[in-house]
Amino acid sequence: MTQIGYSPRLLAKQDLPLRDKRVFFTAPRHYAAGLAEALVERGARPVWAPTIETWPMDDFTEIDAALAKLDKYDWIAFTSTNGVEALCQRLTALGRSVKELEKTKLSALGSDADALVAAGLRVDLRAKVGDPTGLVNELLPFGITGKNILVPAPRVIGVPEPYVVPEFIEDLRKAGAVPHRLEVYQTVAMETSVVSSELTLLEKGQIDVVVFTSSAEQLALLKLLNGRTEIVNRAKVAYMGDFSARTGKEQGLNVDIVPASKNYG
Repeated sequence: MTQIGYSPRLLAKQDLPLRDKRVFFTAPRHYAAGLAEALVERGARPVWAPTIETWPMDDFTEIDAALAKLDKYDWIAFTSTNGVEALCQRLTALGRSVKELEKTKLSALGSDADALVAAGLRVDLRAKVGDPTGLVNELLPFGITGKNILVPAPRVIGVPEPYVVPEFIEDLRKAGAVPHRLEVYQTVAMETSVVSSELTLLEKGQIDVVVFTSSAEQLALLKLLNGRTEIVNRAKVAYMGDFSARTGKEQGLNVDIVPASKNYG
């Protein structure tokens, strides 16, 4: 008789698809623990080399001004989980309820909407297509011409800003909306000294798979490697989604593994 809820801890070798594979991943601290656990459960040997850090803003003046007039916006369009968390944390720090975000309609890209749900917030639009153009197309039936749309965004420091937010804002403008970009958190490229030992494994070809969870991570890693894409391409290169895979291809990195078998060739 099978015990309900029982999960075996003693597994056969064939049940560990990543057994003894060194998997190099560049996610920032708050994403790293979950990814490392998932890799270990599948038999991998994780090598964590964070290439970016995410921090709150140093100055909240512009954020507070936007939060004081939430009812002036028709939509808040989130493009990252960090954006959701940054606004919720600031409202809490101000002694206000995160439910105040519901003064306007809320949209998010795919799984980013889960952060809204976790905060107890309503999701008016969960985009089915995980790219900026897809979100804009799904907003169009709501009649966004002339509508004020707040776009929480990162301040990217140390590497060029990935294309996601700028393209999204431009697509909103083309659709007739009035986007308002608001920097709500910082994405900062790491220094070489922080990940030097992990980079040595990569440079020596001792890594089996490299995993990227964002475009900024890739740009920061390539900066640390002085643009030497061939070092990364010795391993299989995996991406968490469409955005990062597109960046990888544009930067000259191999696109070996993408969820849902996307074709970027």
